[in-house]
Amino acid sequence: MSADELRGLLGEWAREAGVPGVSAGILHEGKEILLTAGVSSVDTGTPVDDDTLFMIGSTSKTFAAAAVLVLVEDGVLELDRPVVEYLPELRLADPLATKTVTLRHLLTHSSGFLGDIEVDTGWGDDALARAVRQFDELPQVFPVGEVFSYCNAGFLLAGRVAEAVSGGSYEDLVRTRLLEPLGMTDSYFQPWDVLTRRHAVGHALREDGPAVAHTVGLVRADAPAGGLWSTARDQLKWARFQLTGGEVLSDGTRRLMHDAQRKGALPFEEVGLSWLRLSHGDTQLVRHGGNVSNLQLSEFVMAPSENLAVTVLTNSAGGGALGPRIVDWCLENLADLPKLDGRPSRAIDPGDCPGRYRTGSLIFEVTERDGALWAQMILDTDQPDILSAPPFEVVFVADDVLARASDTRRPSARFRRDDHGRVDAVEFGGRTALKLPGSNIG
Repeated sequence: MSADELRGLLGEWAREAGVPGVSAGILHEGKEILLTAGVSSVDTGTPVDDDTLFMIGSTSKTFAAAAVLVLVEDGVLELDRPVVEYLPELRLADPLATKTVTLRHLLTHSSGFLGDIEVDTGWGDDALARAVRQFDELPQVFPVGEVFSYCNAGFLLAGRVAEAVSGGSYEDLVRTRLLEPLGMTDSYFQPWDVLTRRHAVGHALREDGPAVAHTVGLVRADAPAGGLWSTARDQLKWARFQLTGGEVLSDGTRRLMHDAQRKGALPFEEVGLSWLRLSHGDTQLVRHGGNVSNLQLSEFVMAPSENLAVTVLTNSAGGGALGPRIVDWCLENLADLPKLDGRPSRAIDPGDCPGRYRTGSLIFEVTERDGALWAQMILDTDQPDILSAPPFEVVFVADDVLARASDTRRPSARFRRDDHGRVDAVEFGGRTALKLPGSNIG
């Protein structure tokens, strides 16, 4: 089946998902395909085209990891040396963590300190350094190296280490050592570079439809964790490098980025150096993706054994449904992978699973009502344009494991129990979030 069929479906699927505009790129057996639909802004009605910039969000972390590894190959960084040896001024809340956390911990989300943070230190060249100076305020939630919990703050620290060692700004390091050598000339960090070019704006989903959100959603210090703007065309250049190699890294180091380093947290099975791993049947997927404040969402999925990569860029929270739908279509129709079967739901007493679980500004809430379980990811923020995702029904598909009732093919949350058998945390969205005391919700 050809991508022409997907081209015809794209606009329809985008409308169903409440996505004003989408740009998708497919790299299959060396051939590139670009597809677009909709508008970059419902206020202007400007059509999305192949050169429209979107925020790729957390796929930016893969560039941060590659920048670190460039410096490892230069011989000026080591993955397993404590980062305090490169940043002597570093102070974390836990003195032991200050002494022991390494770049490998940071790139595998296992540093243990609070990861979901908001640190606005302005738009100067010192923004990242000023942000890291505040890391002594971050709670050390888990011991270093013990738990995988998705950690944006860890990538800020990794980016700061790379910046300090390189002697220039983080953005210049990525531009000169990665973007320019790979011909990614339509990828930018700074808003003043983006605003003079064709770009998409984020939309909040409201009852009467998508509405432009008058915020970018990220600050300059967030660059290593999620600050890159790019086009689907440029993202395919990144995919081509990841699948086949290029001059910026040796093949061995490039493959190391994909190789499993440790177990992940649902929905991720394992983590490489920034890249997240999960399986589609018997096929290994290497993926990332991003969510910028529920305003711009993206997917980036590779099936290396099938010579396939798919990127999807969207400008509303509806991208959370549209992106995976496009990826699954490509896996099933271009790579001829089997369609995943849904897992049967189980009638399990939820016991003490309902409640509120927090990591930073993110709250995962599980409630029981009318005989069903509902979950919601809540963003605790004072920015009115940034809305929490709507609640969704969940079902048990195994002991302590939940999946969306509407799609049980992949588990979405797993409850963790303490030594006494009590639920004390939950894995969701790659995070390991602790249960708030007294938050049992029936």
